[in-house]
Amino acid sequence: MNVPKLPLKHFLFAIMAVIHIPLLLAIYVIRPFVKIRFGYFTTGRIGHFALDLGYAIAINNSKPKNEINLYYLQDEASNKQLKIIANRELNISQYYRFFSYAYVLLGLRKKILTPHRHSCGSRDTKGLMYNSKYNISLLPSENKDAELYMKKYGWVQGEKFICLNVRDSAFFNESQVSRHAYRNSNIDDYEVVISYLLNLGYWVVRIGKMVEKPINIKDNKLIDYGIDQNRSDLLDVWFCKNCEFLVSTGTGVDSVAQMFKKKIVFVNFLPISHIISWTENITVPKKLFWDKSGKELSLTEHLDNTYGNTYQYEEKGIKVVDLSPDEIESAVKEMVARLSGIPLTNQQIQNQKKFWDVMESHDSYRKYHGVRDPHVLFGNSFIESHPNFLS
Repeated sequence: MNVPKLPLKHFLFAIMAVIHIPLLLAIYVIRPFVKIRFGYFTTGRIGHFALDLGYAIAINNSKPKNEINLYYLQDEASNKQLKIIANRELNISQYYRFFSYAYVLLGLRKKILTPHRHSCGSRDTKGLMYNSKYNISLLPSENKDAELYMKKYGWVQGEKFICLNVRDSAFFNESQVSRHAYRNSNIDDYEVVISYLLNLGYWVVRIGKMVEKPINIKDNKLIDYGIDQNRSDLLDVWFCKNCEFLVSTGTGVDSVAQMFKKKIVFVNFLPISHIISWTENITVPKKLFWDKSGKELSLTEHLDNTYGNTYQYEEKGIKVVDLSPDEIESAVKEMVARLSGIPLTNQQIQNQKKFWDVMESHDSYRKYHGVRDPHVLFGNSFIESHPNFLS
């Protein structure tokens, strides 16, 4: 029988882990005076990396003075600028992984600080990010580099810009029958809202590293960064931090905006049960219809049919329909109205209460939600144009 050989790297790691066991015992002895904990980040996906990083920074800002949290990065970083921020904000070294391996050898895996992703899918259910007053800054040199990129297009420092992030089939190099295809959108459907924002005087920056096709609109204040060969990890982060707000279909890079606590308009968002409830946003979903009757699903039926796979919607006889360009524009107009200080009407306030009453009474709510930012709204325009949605 052939016994598989242990790779040399793993063998050396095992030896290092054994060597660090006595050090763990010493850490245990001083625990009443100084609490030292070891953990790690999974950094392969920008969405989880950003939210887990924000969560760890929030914890670090509120922890007792005698508590020290030490981390290492488990994977190749999906965004190098986030890695730089992690090293600035937290105590991170690849050396700390040997302590984690020693915990595993001792059968104490639960002592390791695992990424927030593993406990609740990188969702701030406990409100730690929401309640934390942390401020993640970029260096003057980093800001200067990003601003130089914008100035090449004629942007003047201080001019406001909106970021647009539209997930399409290029995101995972998907076909139209991919199991994730239900999350994709057509950038052409966003031309109306792009024109609306440009007419208001905003710059519009379409972000995202992988995009299917360019925007058809030509305008001096429109930057189709998604097709630019000069994209960079710094710019990805800088755009999310400095935009007036982000319009997104719900994908990885908008998690960077969430880390910075930026306002977001989520459009064509599915499933509704996964609505981002811990940072200020307005959310409008794709529309769902029963194939046989053609009847649109209500909010309760949306929640009863929470799926993460295109084939599951098909198996349940549910047709997924994108928002129209006008419906997308209406959702963004709500955010513009909010920024202008226009209050909700009494009817809109009642509609929001009814929406959250239905959400909170559903079994899925406790799974995905906890502390909720009161400024999180479901699109009033959607409720008003779909009168049976809350019935």
